[in-house]
Amino acid sequence: MKKLLTVTAICVAVMLAVVPLASGQEKGGPPAGGPPAGGPPPGGPPQEKGGPPPGGGAQAEKVFQGQLAKVDAQAKSIDVKGPGGMDMTFDYTDGTQVVGEKNVQGLAGKTGADIRVTYRDAGGKHIATKIETSEKGEKGGKDK
Repeated sequence: MKKLLTVTAICVAVMLAVVPLASGQEKGGPPAGGPPAGGPPPGGPPQEKGGPPPGGGAQAEKVFQGQLAKVDAQAKSIDVKGPGGMDMTFDYTDGTQVVGEKNVQGLAGKTGADIRVTYRDAGGKHIATKIETSEKGEKGGKDK
């Protein structure tokens, strides 16, 4: 009888330790830094209110690498050709960080340059939070 109680107590202790860890993986999968456990509501406008945090850590950010195809200053968007013929369009804002150029308009003359876009999805669009250009020059002078 003591062995049965001991085994039961051990099983309960293990379950108490394992269940919180297992359920924490689902909710905290991308630890992007959202204080509320439930995460932000799925929709565009609440995300825009959270836009000012440095780095935009409130939303899960993704990265896309490719070659710059087009800069549309009026629409505030850029087109990037990725590997395997995958093309993506990113909208940018005044808060979009640009590395390697003064601003996004500086990219207009760099068609074909290798770029890396960090973005988040909001309202069915890809919103660029950071655009990085390499100093490798036009159309693939990969020296490194």
